Amino acid sequence: MKNALKKGDFAPRIHAKDIWGTEISVPKNDKWLYVSFHRFAACPFCNLRTNELIRNYPRFIEKNIEIISIWPSEKKNLLRFAGQEQTPFPMVSDASKRSYSDYGVSESSLVGAVKLLFHPSIMYQAMRNIRKKIEVDKDPKLLPASFLIDTKGIIQLAHYGKHYGDHPDIKELLEWGD
Repeated sequence: MKNALKKGDFAPRIHAKDIWGTEISVPKNDKWLYVSFHRFAACPFCNLRTNELIRNYPRFIEKNIEIISIWPSEKKNLLRFAGQEQTPFPMVSDASKRSYSDYGVSESSLVGAVKLLFHPSIMYQAMRNIRKKIEVDKDPKLLPASFLIDTKGIIQLAHYGKHYGDHPDIKELLEWGD
């Protein structure tokens, strides 16, 4: 994988406003960060993960881990698919995919769809929760990625998805922090 980051690397800086206008900064010297890169606003697998993060958000906060959710979709599409309810964590529109490039999140593959066939429970859960028509506004073959960054800006976990719904286990993430 080209430009892939790994444990021990310094996290590339991100300065942006989330879709609600809140300034975000990566890294942060007072909190750990879980930075989650998603595929596109209407992606059922990404929305399944977002709902999982929302449900577990209080547990992340207990461990001093802030979540930052990054999407290649335009702000208007994120707001449309996120609905009127604001997530408890920042959602960032990175339509230029600059932070994707900085973090080496460029893997795009139809193989990701095939590998997903080996995870029928993820497919079932994602498809069961579809509320609106799926509109693909960015690369539909993009694979997700996740990074856990400590207060010194050092990556403690780098996870590049092997299929469209491949994210680190919440339990594993919550073993870090504090």
